[in-house]
Amino acid sequence: MHLIAFGLTDTGKVRQHNEDAILLDSSLSLYAVADGMGGHKGGEVASRICLDSMKDYLLQASKGHAPLVGEVDTSHSEATNLLGSAVRFANQAVFEAAYTKPEWRGMGTTIVALTIRGGKVSIAHVGDSRAYLLRQGRFQQLTQDHSWIEEQVRAGLMTRDEALLKQGRNVLTRAVGQEETVKVDLNELELKSADLLMLCSDGLFGMVTDEEIAALIASSSSLETACTELVACANGRGGRDNISVILLKVIEKHGVLAGMKRFFKTG
Repeated sequence: MHLIAFGLTDTGKVRQHNEDAILLDSSLSLYAVADGMGGHKGGEVASRICLDSMKDYLLQASKGHAPLVGEVDTSHSEATNLLGSAVRFANQAVFEAAYTKPEWRGMGTTIVALTIRGGKVSIAHVGDSRAYLLRQGRFQQLTQDHSWIEEQVRAGLMTRDEALLKQGRNVLTRAVGQEETVKVDLNELELKSADLLMLCSDGLFGMVTDEEIAALIASSSSLETACTELVACANGRGGRDNISVILLKVIEKHGVLAGMKRFFKTG
């Protein structure tokens, strides 16, 4: 099983700065989207610290030098617990950095991240950046937003249709760096050939429906084209927020080798 990936982040049409950050690190099989928040570029700082801290933690863990942060969830694999630990480590880094400069006080960030080990994907997230799976034509959200609106819907206090019309979709109930510790939601699943995973910030799904996203991906000739068209679509609807998207597709290794052989034969 082989993975190809591509990602884009864009300031959008309204914001002055891009507080989103993305990470694609094939050496660690780590892919992540962070959507920062905070005044005077605090959001940009928070999202970057979060991703850099996660990368550093997992790099040290690969060398056996990173103890787990927080409690182990016995319902999930070691790899998934390690990813959750990386997010908790990043939370500490953002929380502590917020006290080093007055203008960074209160900064924080969302995070949605995944790693892949042996055909299984581990997902960790905090906030309202999302992970999706496109499998055999079905587009499925894999994460649940930590926002006031979504928690009202899950509690049965508001319908999904009512939620679409409500103000306050960006009011988060959980974010990285806001408190000394953070609860991280974990998930994992076995990958299948032709699966497509998407990580994105709310600048995408807040402007483009799930159905439209799935259709754009399915009709695109490459992951790069799909990312470009998704960002363009969100900007075309007004681009009210920063927009970030990472697409990852699973293909069988023998298919890649066969394709390379055909290429060199015809070249």
